[in-house]
Amino acid sequence: MNEQPPDLVDARTAMATLGVKAQTLYAYVSRGLIRSINPEKRKASLYYREDVEALQMRGRTRRATDNAAQRALRMGGGAVMQTAITEMTSLGPRYRGQLAADLAIGGRTFEQCAELLWSGLLPPASASWEAPGQREAFPQFVRVLRMTAPANSSRRLLALAVEAWASCLGADPEMAAKAPIIAARDVIHVMTGCIGLLRARPAFVPARSGQSIAEGLARSLGISTGDDNVRVLNAALVLCADHELAPATFAARIAASAGADIHSCINSALGAFEGMSTGLGCDLAEQYLRESKTPKAYVATLARVARQKHPLPGFNHALYPHGDPRAKVLLELIGQGRKLSGDAALAIRCVNAARDELGAQASLGVALGVLAIAFDHPARTPAAVMALGRCAGWIAHIYEQRMAGFLVRPRAKYVGLGQPSR
Repeated sequence: MNEQPPDLVDARTAMATLGVKAQTLYAYVSRGLIRSINPEKRKASLYYREDVEALQMRGRTRRATDNAAQRALRMGGGAVMQTAITEMTSLGPRYRGQLAADLAIGGRTFEQCAELLWSGLLPPASASWEAPGQREAFPQFVRVLRMTAPANSSRRLLALAVEAWASCLGADPEMAAKAPIIAARDVIHVMTGCIGLLRARPAFVPARSGQSIAEGLARSLGISTGDDNVRVLNAALVLCADHELAPATFAARIAASAGADIHSCINSALGAFEGMSTGLGCDLAEQYLRESKTPKAYVATLARVARQKHPLPGFNHALYPHGDPRAKVLLELIGQGRKLSGDAALAIRCVNAARDELGAQASLGVALGVLAIAFDHPARTPAAVMALGRCAGWIAHIYEQRMAGFLVRPRAKYVGLGQPSR
């Protein structure tokens, strides 16, 4: 048996030092706070002692004895917000009791998934949503967006498009749409068309009557609307549709609790759609895959990121220490029934090399990066696809928060200098 290096500790020692459980340790690793390695193909990873001890000294761990009132999410409430929308499981999220992976594998459309999240009922068949009517001023906004598109991220372009659409509807855009459900569908149509701004020649692609969201997305991406493309895009959108109280979703609920309309709530969510498990992680995961000419080069890039104590973009989601089930499903669907291009096959080999050599577990972000390469999507589309799919969940949470009827207003504990005024 090989002797353990003195600068490394095993998981049991790391957990005992920090006073945390295994899931929390994995979360620290995924966020780049603790480096881990898997030397000589060991069954279990080892952790850098200096990182563990530094984290302990900074007092970043919390004890179960924390005062629940200090962590309350709302006035007079507890530390956990109740929801009937999504349950997190080891098999991935369940939408109203339906496993997202099963919906994706079973060929359910994004529209069916959205209606399930919004109403609690899974429609037996998919129906296309009516395309929104034309707004006279909106094309003028689009011309400005086209000029700025190459220099902006997909999240900013989506937010600008949603705000522009709302401004064309007037001071009360949700009511101008005649009904909240119509406003919600229209916003998704607008976001779908906005993704065309990511193409080499930016363009807003309006929805067509009788066209599904996946078909509209394919048109916006500039790819074929054939059955294979639409099937995989539907699956990707379904897998992205909700992920419980992620930061962007929580932001949408806060805005909803304050009485904001759907458009403002969605823009609040888009403003918080950052981080390694959402927008930024998707963008970087795709970028590293596109730039790497060999799996060895890709692993070297990720190893450099890990040495800088940054999270690995597209890998090691804190909620899935053994790998993200959504990524597994999407990667399987990408390679199902088709011969992959050279770039797509290389991207999958890169992801596998990261797993084998670094112990990095693929999450949905890197799977969306592989999808973009395999289906010849424009650069910067993985984050846009995730945001478009997640919009269905944001809207479900907006509706639920309105029904709950309370203000989401955390309390703060003052820890500054001096005594509070009396």
